[in-house]
Amino acid sequence: MAESTIVKTKRDGTITIEDGTSPTPQSYTVAFEAGDLSIAIPGRTVNLYLDRGVMTSPPAIRYGDDTPMTGSFTAQFRESTDAAVEALTDFLTLGGFVGASWVSRGGANAEVQTFRITWELEGTDHGDASDHSIACDHCVISGSIADGDPVTLSLSFTSYDLYPTVS
Repeated sequence: MAESTIVKTKRDGTITIEDGTSPTPQSYTVAFEAGDLSIAIPGRTVNLYLDRGVMTSPPAIRYGDDTPMTGSFTAQFRESTDAAVEALTDFLTLGGFVGASWVSRGGANAEVQTFRITWELEGTDHGDASDHSIACDHCVISGSIADGDPVTLSLSFTSYDLYPTVS
């Protein structure tokens, strides 16, 4: 099958956040987001070994340390916290319903609360054979809140996984 010829736009995307509840994770679909998701996938570090300060040909290169992925997106602020349902701000503060009821992707006893962030892109509605997704696992979320019109949340994440799951 050939690569799709349909260019995807921000209107085709949806971001979801999932926890580690087994067998069915709890999930939250981000609403009122800007469509500006960005994911950096650095892969493995490449180490260069020089011969007395000179590159050889071919270069003496080897894989070094793995590097985690990072990403970010923005959304419009709608709720500060909620004890009964997920609020996007609760993923920053680990408070409210998320703090009380969500399980880390690392397990119920994990010290660090991590999530899976999945970016789904519509494909079948545009003639593709399937929809598309990119999922980053073991994500630690941080961010900021900015006053304005509208008030915005800027969420950043570090995914402690080498590569995303792509389908």
